[in-house]
Amino acid sequence: MEQDHVRRAYSFACLDCGYGWENTYDIDLTVDHDARLLAVYHLDGRLVPSPLQSPRCPACESNKIRIMRPGRVASARRYET
Repeated sequence: MEQDHVRRAYSFACLDCGYGWENTYDIDLTVDHDARLLAVYHLDGRLVPSPLQSPRCPACESNKIRIMRPGRVASARRYET
């Protein structure tokens, strides 16, 4: 099996309450003997589910989430001030 480690950042915005946040994930990628890709996500050293499959808002628990490229939430906050 082949294994690789990558780091990916994402921005999120809740479409219900408007809360925005950003996280950087450590991802262990493994290609098994049948050429299937397995991705295991870690956030701050903890094993977490993929943020791309079923994200939830930490403020209101809504699942109506927009996922964006990194830096979008930070740039919106700078624009507000």
